[in-house]
Amino acid sequence: MRFNETLISLKGATEASFKLGGGLTSFALLTRVGVSTLSKYASVSEEFRDNVIPVDIAVEADRRAGSPIIIAEAAQQLGYGLSPLASQVAGKPVTEAAALKVLHEANDVSRAIVAAMADGKIDALDRKKIAQETREAIRAMQEVLAGLEDGQ
Repeated sequence: MRFNETLISLKGATEASFKLGGGLTSFALLTRVGVSTLSKYASVSEEFRDNVIPVDIAVEADRRAGSPIIIAEAAQQLGYGLSPLASQVAGKPVTEAAALKVLHEANDVSRAIVAAMADGKIDALDRKKIAQETREAIRAMQEVLAGLEDGQ
């Protein structure tokens, strides 16, 4: 039995949130579950199909990641979108490093798409990887936009 696309997307968002937040090991110290359990939340293995991240841990993971990666995916699956509250957006200065980060993340998206299409079709795991790389690129661009809007 294959994972359904909804579950794979949620698990992909979970993995992306963990990665953007600094990884599983450091996050495990701040939450009520250990590294192995956190790993199961992001795993697309059939064995861990029913291990889906609880909402309280998803909120903490997204807080640590700096954006609502998991919660936004859940909202999107319900037909909703999220937008930051103006008072919550803190921009960083726009620098050459920020430009390089945007370029690097965009290149990662491109590489993921090309790799996925190498066999002539994009499967669920390919979509998960492309979505993760896209989220990282969007986050880098949002940081630049926030810096511009703050006049930095």
